[in-house]
Amino acid sequence: MIASWFLRLTGACAILLAFGLVWLLAYVLVEATIGQGGGSMVDAYWLGRLPWVGIAETLIVSGATATAIAGALASIIGGGWIRRLAVVPPLGIIGLWWLLAMAIRRAVPCETCPPPTPDPWAYAYSAPENALLFLLVPAVAIAIIALAAKPASRAAYISPS
Repeated sequence: MIASWFLRLTGACAILLAFGLVWLLAYVLVEATIGQGGGSMVDAYWLGRLPWVGIAETLIVSGATATAIAGALASIIGGGWIRRLAVVPPLGIIGLWWLLAMAIRRAVPCETCPPPTPDPWAYAYSAPENALLFLLVPAVAIAIIALAAKPASRAAYISPS
């Protein structure tokens, strides 16, 4: 019962992640075609207008992290030993991304400014290739591992006579 709840939560978090990616793509397309992106999707991404990119960052990072955690818990609680072992490497990669996101503090040296604080959303925006390789791909892999249904036995399809 708990495992099925985590499976539903994994699906909902994956939908949240997909919505964040669609939001970011829609923003980039609009900015590239009618904004100041100059027709380039890359230039439109780097313009990074707030709050649109901030919303996309939050949806993507939160959705990927929640998908990974819920999917890993569903696999650990309700999966076999192969699924339990299969979620460990992607979960470790996501943990590495979060370690980097919390450890790297990018700020201009300033004597009168407050000390910089960790900002994983800014890290995801500033290094999208790292977010893709170390957060999104492992989160999707964990979701696939968790949501891949076990094949039903043949006895499930045979009705009693």
